[in-house]
Amino acid sequence: MTDPSPRLRPAADLLPGEHTPSLAGRHPQRLLDLIPSPRQDFDNFVTGDNAELVGRLRAGLPAAGAERFLYLWGVHGSGCTHLLRAAAGAAGERGRYMDLADPDGPIGIELLAGAHGAEHLCVALDHVETIDAAGEQRLFNLCNTLRQERPQCMLIVAGSRPPGALGLRADLVTRLSWGLTYEVRALTEAQKAAAMAAHAAARGMSVGGEVHDWLLQTMPRDMHSLLAALDALDRYSLAAKRAVTLPLAREWLRSLA
Repeated sequence: MTDPSPRLRPAADLLPGEHTPSLAGRHPQRLLDLIPSPRQDFDNFVTGDNAELVGRLRAGLPAAGAERFLYLWGVHGSGCTHLLRAAAGAAGERGRYMDLADPDGPIGIELLAGAHGAEHLCVALDHVETIDAAGEQRLFNLCNTLRQERPQCMLIVAGSRPPGALGLRADLVTRLSWGLTYEVRALTEAQKAAAMAAHAAARGMSVGGEVHDWLLQTMPRDMHSLLAALDALDRYSLAAKRAVTLPLAREWLRSLA
């Protein structure tokens, strides 16, 4: 048994009239920052209706002549970021994940096409819809370089919409459409509940359906956040030496505030 994070300390019960869902609704990012997050890899990605895509990404760099450019899109929380990080992580030191929403992200695109780019087996670029005109030019150049000069490198780009609906310049849209395009399909409520139950069972947790329902109503709804919350709740219950119940879950959430 390991000690919980010091941020997950026991706290008093909720005061009358307080509701934890409103707390999470007001501060979803704050809650995520306070909950230790597991590594995003293929083993802890809940596949749902994305079996073909996950299988394709797990396979890594395809055989010579096969398509090595992929474009992923999906609604927030569908799992695009998880899959990009998993694909880059599977390549080890020769994989690179870059969030283009980061202020330094678009500038860093140039580095991927430089001398060190020859060593990459997988380049994964997230949130392409956020780049400006200068970023578009850098990404355009990268696509050309990887296609013409880096036959050993796979390029995976993700956005919130299909390439043609991003509002990017036409020649870049053409390059983002060079390879295969996949919609990452979000899990249904039933699939999320089943995945949480399986995750809890794997950890030896006894969690009632009311706790699963409460987490779905209270926490950010992507599976990465939900499973991270379940792990943190498990640590809290072990430290408190109490079963995971709805009152304990509410107490745990209050401790984060």
